[in-house]
Amino acid sequence: MVSKKLRPIENIDIHNIKTVSMILNVLQREIGLTDDEIIIVIYTSIDHDYFTNLILLQAEFLKWFITNFEGESRDEIDFLENKNDIWIATQTYAMEVLSWQGRLTENH
Repeated sequence: MVSKKLRPIENIDIHNIKTVSMILNVLQREIGLTDDEIIIVIYTSIDHDYFTNLILLQAEFLKWFITNFEGESRDEIDFLENKNDIWIATQTYAMEVLSWQGRLTENH
């Protein structure tokens, strides 16, 4: 259901955090996610190669909605462990970007 709702009328190759946030906020009530859950889905789908542009990997984003979370399958466990690692990496990377940005403004 969610993947069908998220399928755009026109083909969109890349989403950034802003466009995905707008889409999910419109669908939030229908798909039953809290604000915190939406943030986790979005920020664990970031493409770290384009981190400062806040571009999402569509495949990683869609995995949230096509993975079966009804049991303790190996796929589910691997997916959640992977997303936990990505969440920690995203936070660490964001802290590094902010500290370097602070250094750049101090040297101006």
